[in-house]
Amino acid sequence: MNGGAAVGLAGAALLYRFSPQENSFYPRCPFYALTGHLCPGCGATRAVAELLHGHVAAALHFNAAMTLLLPVLLWYFAKMYWTAVREDRVEWPQVPEPSWRIALACVLLFAVVRNIVPAFF
Repeated sequence: MNGGAAVGLAGAALLYRFSPQENSFYPRCPFYALTGHLCPGCGATRAVAELLHGHVAAALHFNAAMTLLLPVLLWYFAKMYWTAVREDRVEWPQVPEPSWRIALACVLLFAVVRNIVPAFF
C-alpha cells in the first residue's frame, strides 16, 4: 500500500517539476488523435499540474471535471489508504450506487458539452 502512495507522490512531483505544456514526453490522448474530439479526460494532466501550482482557474480551463472531482477522488483513496495502514487490510470504501450513476452522467454530459461549446472549456 505504501508503494501505491509513493507512486502517487512521485507522479505529483513529476507533474510539479515538468509542466505538460512545456514537455512533450506526456502521452497524447488516443481518442482525440483518432476523432479530433476531446474526451472527458483530455486536459486532466495539465489540470492536475496547474492545481499543484495553485492555479485553480487554469486547471478549470484545462479540465473542469477533473478539477471538481479531484478532491472527491483524493478523499476516497486517502480513506482507503488510512484503513489499510490502520487495520492492515485493503477495503474499498462503499459509495452509494446513485453517486456513481450521477458522476458518470455528469462526466458524459461534460464530454458532450465541451465539444459543442469549446470556447467555455
